[in-house]
Amino acid sequence: MNKENMQKELFELYEKLERDKELYQEFIADESKFLQDRGFLQGITKERNNILKGVLEDQDKKIP
Repeated sequence: MNKENMQKELFELYEKLERDKELYQEFIADESKFLQDRGFLQGITKERNNILKGVLEDQDKKIP
């Protein structure tokens, strides 16, 4: 999931939360579990890992 798709999907999800009170209550009860159940935290974690990997590779090139 690329950054643009993730942003779009999160935006759509938050729009649904505004309209669906039951879904909103589920979200309020445990935000992390709610997002994880829908696959968002995995995508965020993977994106962060890719960023960290890029930074480490860049630093490795700078070290003689």
